[in-house]
Amino acid sequence: MKDNKLYQILVFFIIWLVVGLLLGLAFKEQTRIRTAELPSARLPELARAYVQEKRSNAALEEEIRQLRQKINELENAFASGTKQAQVLSQSLQEAKMIAGLLDVEGPGIELILQDSKRKPSGESPELLPELYTIHDYDLLRVVNELRQAGAEAISINGQRIVATTGIRCTGPVVFINDVKMASPFTILAIGDPKTLKGALEMPGGALADLKSVDPKMVQLRVLDKVRIPAYGGSTQFRYVQPAPPQEVKQ
Repeated sequence: MKDNKLYQILVFFIIWLVVGLLLGLAFKEQTRIRTAELPSARLPELARAYVQEKRSNAALEEEIRQLRQKINELENAFASGTKQAQVLSQSLQEAKMIAGLLDVEGPGIELILQDSKRKPSGESPELLPELYTIHDYDLLRVVNELRQAGAEAISINGQRIVATTGIRCTGPVVFINDVKMASPFTILAIGDPKTLKGALEMPGGALADLKSVDPKMVQLRVLDKVRIPAYGGSTQFRYVQPAPPQEVKQ
């Protein structure tokens, strides 16, 4: 009995040690990218800096992939142990599912939003270009409508939407999870396909507004199987921490 308990403690310690290394690595890379100063001298130096950053990012992504693979191996070994260990492993998997840290698949929808190719026209054409472009608020409205309709997982251009995801415009591009992207935007959602489709197509919704400008800005289809990748960004918390249980007043 003591051996089983010691084994469980040891496996959990190893798993969370690897998780800590993974999160620390991701946070370190984000901090380095944000604080790095690009040389301002000449274009060749900028080009070399870009290539160096790209190679460094590729190496770090491979290291993160290997660490995640190691975590999965440890979890699988832990799940094959005692019944109590299997229950704990299942709880861990459910927590990761809720947090968006696992690849998932299931029935759902694919929605493609893209800037219109039409040229603005009317009495004041200079005021209309904004209507022909997909903005951050269009994506936010779609995400909110999908969540309200019961979507269990959502991604935009391969970026998993989680609780900490930010969607914001910066000039002609949109940043999602601090990743720069532009039109077209492919949105995948897992849930009841009919419910998700009905929510998106309701009168007065986000898609109705876009279609009123140009129907070709929107493409929506139902899929029997949708695969959505896990969240790959940093999950390091700098300020928030678990709160102690509150005392119940008699």
